[in-house]
Amino acid sequence: MNASRLIAIFLVVGTVIWIGSAYLVGDDTADDAAMAQADDASTTGAPGTDGAEQPRASVRTITSNAVDHVDFLRVSGRTEAVISVEIRAETEASVVELGIAKGQPINKGDLIAKLAVDGRMAQVQKARALVAQRELESKAAESLAEKNYRSKTGVAQTLALLEEARADLKIAQTELNHTEIRAPFDGIVENLPADIGDLMSIGDPVATLIKADPMLVVAHVPEHSIRAIDLGQLAHVRLYDGTEYDGIVRYAARVADNSTRTFRVEVEIDNTDLSIPDGMTAEMEIPVGTKRAHQVLPSVLTLNDDGKLGVRSVVDGNKVDFLPVELQGGNRERVWIGGLPEKFELIVVGHDWVKEGATVGVVHLETDENGLPIPTEVKDAETDADDQSATTLSEKVAR
Repeated sequence: MNASRLIAIFLVVGTVIWIGSAYLVGDDTADDAAMAQADDASTTGAPGTDGAEQPRASVRTITSNAVDHVDFLRVSGRTEAVISVEIRAETEASVVELGIAKGQPINKGDLIAKLAVDGRMAQVQKARALVAQRELESKAAESLAEKNYRSKTGVAQTLALLEEARADLKIAQTELNHTEIRAPFDGIVENLPADIGDLMSIGDPVATLIKADPMLVVAHVPEHSIRAIDLGQLAHVRLYDGTEYDGIVRYAARVADNSTRTFRVEVEIDNTDLSIPDGMTAEMEIPVGTKRAHQVLPSVLTLNDDGKLGVRSVVDGNKVDFLPVELQGGNRERVWIGGLPEKFELIVVGHDWVKEGATVGVVHLETDENGLPIPTEVKDAETDADDQSATTLSEKVAR
């Protein structure tokens, strides 16, 4: 290879190295500047137009005030008929007639079933005749005794025979009456195991009769709450199908169930139309006192890093703080929370985006008469993406 070719190669390589070194130096310089700017921003915040420090996030808040709130004991239970009786046969005979069908209402005294009379009527007639005979004998003995033709012992003996005959007549009449089984109260025939032709023995079930008006709602209350319940106090009941009723506490046990350590409580509700069935799931609400609490939307509740339920608030210097709460009831739309200051600035939008101790920008929302945020309208269509997102969420939460 001649000298001119070697010189040309060296010149080309040198040129490439010189051009490449210029790009490498420029990139390092730009990267260093970007990193320095990022470090400054993380330390002091992004500067504004006037050079002041700007907050990193924006939240929406309301001023939440504690109010007196009726505290309710809420416990699940079920409906139960106030009376449920299994009617049984009191004599031995076959069924010859049914006076009612299963599932139908029945009035007190109505015929449920009729059993065969067989020889019971004859027994009654025989007993009546014997009573008539003994009455004549007793009168005759008394008449003779007045004339001293009969001793007092003889009179007493005829009187005893008369009372025995009367007792036999009553037994025969009772046995005859047992052939007609009638309803002891107004109710509904829930079950009718007997059928025409069945031979009934004493104690065999003929029908199950329930009294469904009034209806009971039965629940088992924990031992720490039973002292707050008084007989006669008002209660509210919500059935599984969504219907609601007002009732009164008619019974609160004073002896706990040995297996569950709970106390049976009964609330009586009206069921004149017999529309409430026995055994339906129900929720019972009984007022047990008054507490100071805040009414908030369920969406403001959050969990901290330790898994505790609470809310986030803004304190001095627009710093975020976490406040643990205790639930005191409510529904899907509003909840009552306690264990909080009487008045504080509650974050209603953005609470899941910030952490404790962070500095935030605050947009204060007005509240309605219930202390809930009033929906706000978007006034600036060119708001940056973060504020646009926050405003939309604010409207949803407020609704």
